Amino acid sequence: MTLGELREEVWNALARYDLALHPTPPHGHHPNFLGAKRAAAHLLRTPEFQRARLILAGMDAVLKPLREEALRQGKALILPHPDRPGEFVLLKDLDPRRLKRVREAYRYGVRVDLKGQPIDLVLIGAVAVDEEGGWVGKGYGFPQGWLAVEAPFATLAHALMVYPKLPVEPERRVDLIATPQRLIRP
Repeated sequence: MTLGELREEVWNALARYDLALHPTPPHGHHPNFLGAKRAAAHLLRTPEFQRARLILAGMDAVLKPLREEALRQGKALILPHPDRPGEFVLLKDLDPRRLKRVREAYRYGVRVDLKGQPIDLVLIGAVAVDEEGGWVGKGYGFPQGWLAVEAPFATLAHALMVYPKLPVEPERRVDLIATPQRLIRP
């Protein structure tokens, strides 16, 4: 199996069983899925999230509850710039209700360099993960392959996206995987 075939397998299963939420179809995305808010609730209770003061987060729809709660709790967020690959925007002291569309983050934040930032947690979307912490993304965009941050990486996944062991080489490792039913700590 190739990375592309694995992605198609997951996207097709989510679509076939009506488990994908906006944006649909899930193809080409880190899917938003039925139960994502329950999965986010598991992650919100972790010590890693609770202790985090500065969070690097992807812009995927599935991560919206995590980004909003981080801002509600007074945490600072770094997001990738929506139109400039490799650029990042820092948001702090922002009411999450003002950020109607995540693509508008650049209006409320300031450009920052990731180097030297004391990032405590990284939130990323996923297409597939495994029980050992293997991760496969959508194949482009955030998180970039070169992204090296010394902080735990966390993601949300539907049970259909979780494999005992990925049938391909993982693109990276994650430290926390929250599903609607459980929290996986590889």
